[in-house]
Amino acid sequence: VPVNALKSAAGKVAAGHLDAKVELRRADEFGPLIDEFNRMIDEMRAKRELRQRFGLHVGRRTAELILAQDPGLGGSEQCITVMFCDIRNFTARCAHTPASGIVPLLNRFLTMMVEVVEDRHGGNVNKFLGDGFMALFGIGTETQSDDDQVASARSAVRASLDMMQRLEELNAELAGDGIPDLGIGIGLHHGTAIVGSIGSRDRLEYTAISDTVNVASRVEGLTKLQGTPLLITRQVADRLGDEFAVRALEPQQVKGQPLPLEVFTIAEDGN
Repeated sequence: VPVNALKSAAGKVAAGHLDAKVELRRADEFGPLIDEFNRMIDEMRAKRELRQRFGLHVGRRTAELILAQDPGLGGSEQCITVMFCDIRNFTARCAHTPASGIVPLLNRFLTMMVEVVEDRHGGNVNKFLGDGFMALFGIGTETQSDDDQVASARSAVRASLDMMQRLEELNAELAGDGIPDLGIGIGLHHGTAIVGSIGSRDRLEYTAISDTVNVASRVEGLTKLQGTPLLITRQVADRLGDEFAVRALEPQQVKGQPLPLEVFTIAEDGN
């Protein structure tokens, strides 16, 4: 019976099964209705695949934020914690390793780090930067309380420590394959940024723009000079409370900043 077939297929679609289809050929008034129903399912299946591919390219969290907002140019001012992560001496490694060996290694590293940042600690890997990436914590709402800002800073630090732990595990695996260890540098800074779709009318990028982002990048660069894998600024340290023990380092002058930056690392006895 056409009505029962349509009802059954509609029930499957409602449950998320987009492979449903009404396999009936009718010459009566049900024929156009069945054709339209099957066409609707085909369109829904195509849109689902498009969303899945879209999410793979921009990240699941970013895709959700973009789809939830009105299309077009613009952004909102938000208080966020910005992370920059970079693999140490990767350029030199690339000079002595064929691309066929570098790309799988890089993908392996990034897959692990994205899982840590996004799945474990609720951050958003906003963009890949060759052998590193930029991640944002606390994005998504324009009105953030002090508690929200504290949460974003602590999540970023937890993610950083987790990343370093996972890197040790990855290096143990690489050693078994005869591959030299990877080292990383992580810089964190907290402050305001314009977060949203930025670019031209023909091409947009969901990202964060501000001096906060620039400072976070500079802090990551300082990890090389300080010989430590993780550095945070005063703005992050002030939001950690008693959860982490921090150790102050010498203030550092960085490009674009009129005054030296107060930087800290997590002390050996930090949680």
